[in-house]
Amino acid sequence: MLNFRRLVFLLVGTLLVLPSNLLAQCGVERWSVKTGTDADAGMVNLNAPMNTTIANMRAFPTPNPIPANNRVSPAETTLWVINATLTVFKLESDSDYHLVIQDASGNTMITEIPAPSCVGSGSPFLSGITNARSEFDARFTATTSFQTANIPVQITGVGMFDFPHGQTGAAPNQIELHPVLNVIFNPSTTPDFSMAASPAALSVTQGNSGATTISTGINGGFNSTISLSVSGLPAGVTASFGTNPVTSTSTVTFTASSTATTGPATVTITGTSGTLSHTTSIGLTVNASGGGGAQQLIVNGGFETGTATPWSLTAGVLNNSTAEPAHTGSWDAWLDGYGTNHTDTASQTVTIPSTATSATLTFWLHIDTAETTTTTAFDTLKVQVFNTSGTLLGTLGTFSNLNKAAGYTQRSFNVLSFAGQTVKIHFVGTEDSSLQTSFVIDDVALNVQ
Repeated sequence: MLNFRRLVFLLVGTLLVLPSNLLAQCGVERWSVKTGTDADAGMVNLNAPMNTTIANMRAFPTPNPIPANNRVSPAETTLWVINATLTVFKLESDSDYHLVIQDASGNTMITEIPAPSCVGSGSPFLSGITNARSEFDARFTATTSFQTANIPVQITGVGMFDFPHGQTGAAPNQIELHPVLNVIFNPSTTPDFSMAASPAALSVTQGNSGATTISTGINGGFNSTISLSVSGLPAGVTASFGTNPVTSTSTVTFTASSTATTGPATVTITGTSGTLSHTTSIGLTVNASGGGGAQQLIVNGGFETGTATPWSLTAGVLNNSTAEPAHTGSWDAWLDGYGTNHTDTASQTVTIPSTATSATLTFWLHIDTAETTTTTAFDTLKVQVFNTSGTLLGTLGTFSNLNKAAGYTQRSFNVLSFAGQTVKIHFVGTEDSSLQTSFVIDDVALNVQ
């Protein structure tokens, strides 16, 4: 009995001196997505942060249903940077720091920094979360009650849709930056501005129009108007701004004539105010009218925006290196090529009209390999179609190291059987543990009539 009591006293004493973060409660709901231990975490390119605004983030449609352990592209597969004002903060019961940020128009959204002790060691976000937590702790002490800050911040974090439960400062669509990977307080004392386009890629059919929104963020008390201009338009396409000069947002409408040059193009929007100038790029694809309602459904099929949007890509797939040059332009999707057990994916969701009389998926494929066999498919690329519930509807084709070729070859598949459905066109490259095979995809199109 004496030894048992000593053991109890020892245990209690140990618990009393343990650091509080070791006793902290961690979250449950979408916790893998919130901390980067989900299977889709690799889709987030941590080397390609995108400037955006609270208004842009609040414009994303709320997914229905919200997946428990997967990500919704592009909102949850992008590293976002927002300049705003940190209004209030507190320590939540799941050990997150709950930070409410607000723009000049009063729009708010939540950003959260998890406790590093609640983040799995395999998360690609762990070092950033640890960094952000340290940056915040150096300035404030979070408690379980809201405290007021009212300080300019630049928040860098990954998008995440939360479930509504009365959170203070929540956006109407429940979008958050969660986790936060970097916090800069008073980010600039020099007046300046930033620009972002949403969506950053769109397509228009000859004889029709399409629009995107240009949003500006301000730093260091910047309060001047910004004049917008456009360059890089394909022949036969014009652009008009809803507001110009602009102080916050403006809609730019692209109108393609009936003879406009078809194909992908990168359009540059330039904002100028005095000696300051910044740009943002839009991937614009002009589709042929075909005289009978023909249209091209894949957006950013040549990857020429230099961003994944609206693709879902495994980290590192987006490529503009000379090691695997593009079929046209500068960018492509480079799957595998590591010479180790590895899987890369590239996918985009499209809706094929029920009235379609033809639907053809085409893409240009280059395969190079170090495999020497002429009989065994060690490394493969599958072209698949899934429905919105994640059910495999069909495998259109399979390529392997046996299909290696010196240049690009165009591949074509009839997908009319999926008319009337919203489907995900999915490329998956799988590589074994020895000898690399690279599958390089470019200029993807899905033409329907």
